[in-house]
Amino acid sequence: MPSSKTQKIGHKVDYVIAIPSYKRAETLRDKSLAVLKEYKIDPKRIDVFVANKEEEKVYKETLEPGSYHKIVVGVPKIGPQRNFISNYYPVGKPVIHMDDDIQGFIEYSPSAKRNEKKLVSLERVIQRGFAECRKHNCRLWGIYPTPNGYFMNDKVDHDLRFIIGCFNGMFNPGTKGPKGVKLELEMDKEDYERSVRFYIADGGVIRMRGYAPKTAYYTEKGGNQEFRTKKSVMDGAKWMVKTFPDYATLNLTKKSGYPEVRLRDKTKGAEAEEETKSKRKGKTMKKKQED
Repeated sequence: MPSSKTQKIGHKVDYVIAIPSYKRAETLRDKSLAVLKEYKIDPKRIDVFVANKEEEKVYKETLEPGSYHKIVVGVPKIGPQRNFISNYYPVGKPVIHMDDDIQGFIEYSPSAKRNEKKLVSLERVIQRGFAECRKHNCRLWGIYPTPNGYFMNDKVDHDLRFIIGCFNGMFNPGTKGPKGVKLELEMDKEDYERSVRFYIADGGVIRMRGYAPKTAYYTEKGGNQEFRTKKSVMDGAKWMVKTFPDYATLNLTKKSGYPEVRLRDKTKGAEAEEETKSKRKGKTMKKKQED
């Protein structure tokens, strides 16, 4: 279980949960909304964002009344929809971005089988995420991307990390002004783009390694799968590397067969190297003076 020292939470935030969904009304009903109900999250906090009026009709006919607050007609494709959501809520509003196909959550537990167990409290994770943001002066937080207790632990990162798009929280940045975060990618790798843009703007993002979502990456019908191809994934990955050369490199080693991106702040390495050189130079000059 994550360390109690790092789990202290101040005053609770009044958040909303934004769920973008496309051609997955039944998936949303049976998965994410069912999971939120299981964890006793108030439906009045939950807004569903669809692509058009036709989708709105389908979702209203499919979703259980009272399982959500409202359905909002946004725009097609996930990147533009994320921007729409950022402009829909007031700047600074605590917003959870959640995908429609979440099957559940696990948490790290070193005494349990596989070092993992079913998440006890989703509310606590949400409140802790925003508390960690305040603690480190960041606006974006996320959880571990892979539900595997062997790779998880109770640490909290606050440097450059990949914040998985299927479940994360943020103090809403809006898309305008010097602190706004506007995504350019329409589809694949938009969550990598968001991670880097928040990192550049704030100097860090929060990732809590002790929690992870259970979901089917690249396999659930509907959503991004309606448009995704290996080429589109590769195009997104290459765009990341080209646009953020100091932070992103191509990763072609994943078992999924899809190209991925590795995130690392290469400028920090350069700064550290320059600092080391400067110290060495200073020591050399001092020694010469002493001689």
